[in-house]
Amino acid sequence: MRKLLFAAQLLGGLLALLACAQASFAQDSPIERKFANPRADVDRALQGIQDSFKGRLPILEGFVDETSQPLEHFERGYYECAAKVTSFTDGGTLVRITARVTAWYSGPSAAQSGYRVLPSNGRIETDLLDRLGELLSKNSAGAPPVSLTAPSSPALAGVSRSSVSLPSVPLRASLPDAPSRPYGTAEAAPEPIEDLRTLRQRREDAERKVKSLNEDVQNFEEILSNQSHPDNLAVVRKAGTPILAKQGGAVLLAADAQDEFEILGLDGNWVHVQISGVSRGWVQRAQVELPEGFAASKKNEGDRDPVFHVTREETHTYTGASQQLQGKAVRIVWVALVSEINQTTTAEAKKNFAQDTFARTYKEQAATAQPPAGVVIVFDSSDGGQVSVVFSVLGQWQAGSLTDDSFWKQCSVDPPDLFQETQKP
Repeated sequence: MRKLLFAAQLLGGLLALLACAQASFAQDSPIERKFANPRADVDRALQGIQDSFKGRLPILEGFVDETSQPLEHFERGYYECAAKVTSFTDGGTLVRITARVTAWYSGPSAAQSGYRVLPSNGRIETDLLDRLGELLSKNSAGAPPVSLTAPSSPALAGVSRSSVSLPSVPLRASLPDAPSRPYGTAEAAPEPIEDLRTLRQRREDAERKVKSLNEDVQNFEEILSNQSHPDNLAVVRKAGTPILAKQGGAVLLAADAQDEFEILGLDGNWVHVQISGVSRGWVQRAQVELPEGFAASKKNEGDRDPVFHVTREETHTYTGASQQLQGKAVRIVWVALVSEINQTTTAEAKKNFAQDTFARTYKEQAATAQPPAGVVIVFDSSDGGQVSVVFSVLGQWQAGSLTDDSFWKQCSVDPPDLFQETQKP
């Protein structure tokens, strides 16, 4: 029993050695073929197909034998062949092709990666011999090529042999110092071609990005087209345009070109604008662009000399009709026509001037240590009239908490039709 076990082990070892030897022969053994053509014809034919002796392999599968690592871990396959030509005494010629295949191995780490030699399965060598045979058949009417046994065959004994003059360049297992010339040749290897699937994926990603950007542009254009632009904004023409605290007064800020301000009123060559919140200012009319149609609607007040002007301002105890201000200190502003001669006015002109005067007076009095309880505007003219409002209500209006209509409803107007046009018979 022990002898049988030993014999089995010995047999297994021999089989393993035989398999290794066969694998080594499959990798390193050349493929050869005998042609009936003379040596000179074969040499010329080999020169004609020399461009096929090296090149890049699109894939490795089908050209190399199995390796210990999966073929998908290899890329940039490259092959290079060498030919050896031997003349026979009968006039025939033996051609032996040896192919070496290399590829870049992507290992688990950078230290394990590099160019490696892979075992050729003989397809490249056979294809070259087939091409050589086809070329010789076209150039000669000689007998077709015949197969030949291994170079150690007795049929080859006593024949003379010599190597063909074709250049044979040795391959290197790895070339970390010169990846652009992976096989030691004088001619640089072609640049690797990017994978087709990667190119297709990049193109699809770019198309999706362009589509998304086009959708965003369309959405923004739709939003802009649907937005309603206010028709009461003055647009600054030039950067650095001063916005003044009052006509000819101190500069509050320097506006940039295309800045927009809400128009509160027009006074000759000046435009009363809202800066923000309760902040108001004045800008020269020539320095802004008024919205289309606005200047025409304000022509009476803006295109000619102002109708009213403030004659004096004082703080007194209120004795008028407003019950909320009775007995309290109020700021009284007297207003008169600029000229009594051929000067006409309208209820709308009065209301607009009163509105601007309320806004200016609130800003001035709010900055004092003790603001008044209210503001009263007295029209000192033939048709007379006055309007008053509580100072806190005036503040709410300037802060934007009250609309213009709500503000005027909380004002005390005497007579009640002061700001209403009278119907002439």
